[in-house]
Parts: sequence; C-alpha cells; structure tokens
Amino acid sequence: MNRADSNIYGEWSKAGIGNAFVFGKIMTTYPDLLLELLQHALPELHIRGLAEVQKEVEIRLSLNSHGVRLDIQARDDQDRILDVEMQLQDERNIPKRMRYYGGAIDQSILDNSKNYNELHDVIILFITPFDPFGEGQYRYTFTTKCTECPNLDLKDGITKIVLNAHGEKGEIPRDLQSFLQLVAGTEVVDEGTFADRIQQKVRLARKNAKWREEYMDWEMTLRNERYKGREEGREEGREEGREEGTLLTTIRQASKKAMRGKALAAAAEEMEMTTEELRPIWEAVRMAAPEYDEGRVLELLRQNH
Repeated sequence: MNRADSNIYGEWSKAGIGNAFVFGKIMTTYPDLLLELLQHALPELHIRGLAEVQKEVEIRLSLNSHGVRLDIQARDDQDRILDVEMQLQDERNIPKRMRYYGGAIDQSILDNSKNYNELHDVIILFITPFDPFGEGQYRYTFTTKCTECPNLDLKDGITKIVLNAHGEKGEIPRDLQSFLQLVAGTEVVDEGTFADRIQQKVRLARKNAKWREEYMDWEMTLRNERYKGREEGREEGREEGREEGTLLTTIRQASKKAMRGKALAAAAEEMEMTTEELRPIWEAVRMAAPEYDEGRVLELLRQNH
C-alpha cells in the first residue's frame, strides 16, 4: 500500500456521516433512513414516501457545459424532486451552486415537448458542518419573494435549504439536532435515537471491505480531478503570462519607434506586422505619450478591447 492509499485508508477508518461518500452510501442503501431524515428536516412538506433514490447523479447538459454531480437525488410521493448534498468543505459558493443545480435539474427533466407548467417542484437541501451565512441558524430556508411586496411569493416551485451543523438558533426536531451533531463530528449519541441508528450504520460501513475499496477509488478519482483542475489552471495562467509577455514586447518595440517619429506603416513593416495588427497597440502607445508607460498602454488596450 503506497502512502496515498494509506492516507485514504486511514480516512475511511474514521469517516462519519459527514463524509459525502458515507452519507450517500448509507442513505441510498437504507432509503428508510433518508426518508426519516427528510421528514425531520422538512416537516412542512409532509413527505410520506420516496422513489427513484439515486446516488451521485451526474447531469451534463452539453459537452462544453459545467457538469453537475448530485450527492443524492430522489422523488417523493408528491412528485417533487429532492437533491440532498453533504457539503464538507466551505468553498464559499453554496448560493451560486444551488442556483446552478436547480437550473440543471430543470433542464434535465423538461424536454422540448413539455410546457413550463410541467416542471416539478424542486427542493435543494445542503447539509454543512459550518455556517455558510454566519447567522447561527440551524436551518436557512430560501424561496423567491417579491422585494416590493414581501408577502408575495413567486411560487416558482424551487426551495433551497441549508442545514447548519453548528447552528444555535431556531426550533428544529431533537432527532435532527442530534443528527447534525453527528455531521459536526460527535460520535456519542443517545441510545435508540435516529442519530444512534445512523451511527450504527456508519460503524457497519467502516467494516464493509467492498465499500472501503469503492471509497478509495472514489477518493483517488476526486483527487485526480482536483489535480487535473489545478494543472489546467496553472497552464492557463502560464499561457496568459506568455501572451502578456509577447504583448509587452510589442508595446516596447512600438513605443521606441513612436518616440523616433516613425509612422504606423513603417513601424509595422519593421516589426513584421500588418498595419491592422499593429494599429490598436500603436494608437494606445500614441495616447500614452510622452511617458509611454507600459501599464497605461495595457490599460488603454483593455478599455478599447
């Protein structure tokens, strides 16, 4: 076992329900627990049953679009779509992610032959071991309200909810509160409670060799994707740096020729460029005279781009 595998193995031996893989595995293997969690978390929805409970649902609307991988997607007895996400890291993007997830879900279920009125109601639920809004609430619920008429609800059918495992304010069921304590990292819960039943499944999961191997593959895939993303970002940065370096060289050459009183056509010929290629840089250089400051020339080029 190499060092990376050893680290992942160690993570698995300590993984709790706050781990997205463990959460997804348990809740899709035991959908009755998912139903109970949703009933505690969303009592106002009166959910009596679930269908089509799926783990890691991938939505890619086109080859060039940003894909979405939902932790858990299900349909309830009232035909509402539920997306449940266990978000361990605070990437400071939950509001925009909720917006994108909702749009992706809508597009995935509404084909060209359907009317907008056929869109299902969608509930997006994020569970976090941190407070993304800093208000101390156990639960944050967002619907679309009118600014001018606060009592007027748009009724667009989408509800976004965040459960904060470090909350202190608001009334939530005791079973939900103890579940959130598990998400926050607590392992000791009252015997016989909903949280205790969840914790028992977590302990069984840690002993499941097949799940452990799947987790190691899953985690290595995520790490490779993150590494690839960082490398692509670095390459984009290097490419941008090369392009800016080339532009600065052209600006310096054009500035020298402008200081010597050269005309655009003559400067372009000497720099082995067409007059149309050089013109925007030349005009910016002339506007930056007599200092010919490179930063000022770049600023002018960006303004005119």
